Amino acid sequence: MDQKEEKSPAGFVVRDQRWWLRDDVDLDAIAGEPRPDKPHYVEELEQRLEDKDRQLREYIQAHKASLADMEGTRKRLEGEIERRLEVQRARLAEPFVEVLDNLERLHQACRSDAPAAELAQGIELVLRQLDDSLKKIGLERIPTSGQRFDPNTMEALMTEQVEKEREGMVVDELRPGYTLAGQLVRPAGVRVGVAE
Repeated sequence: MDQKEEKSPAGFVVRDQRWWLRDDVDLDAIAGEPRPDKPHYVEELEQRLEDKDRQLREYIQAHKASLADMEGTRKRLEGEIERRLEVQRARLAEPFVEVLDNLERLHQACRSDAPAAELAQGIELVLRQLDDSLKKIGLERIPTSGQRFDPNTMEALMTEQVEKEREGMVVDELRPGYTLAGQLVRPAGVRVGVAE
């Protein structure tokens, strides 16, 4: 039995695994070699951690770049929307410039001694021109004549006694109503028939 092996009282053999205590090991030669401070698996874990940290920094950088790109796109789109709105406003105002010109001419004619028939004809032309301009932008007059009263598009301003079969019908339009692209701009003001 070697001196490194001892028999325990229970009958087990104990082998001393401490390599630096063996006789065949030259401790002076080993002392000159660099020894790793950490076990190999710790170095592996540190390397993996370093890789993950680098990857995380790359993701954060990419995320910041993406946010900056989104912000730039948002600002560009807002600017584009503003420009389009300005163009649409100009297009909307364009047909009314002629109407305004004609109203100014009509006003000048009223100040002179023009006959009433000519003034009435001028007013009729301006009204027709204004109506055409409003139709070009999609403004539509709500039909009321001979219609049943509709509280969604009409406002009952007055009532009038009528026979039973005309109850709930529009008797007269007091103020025109308008819609624009299917949206109610102003309800028509009407006189509604009620039975006695």
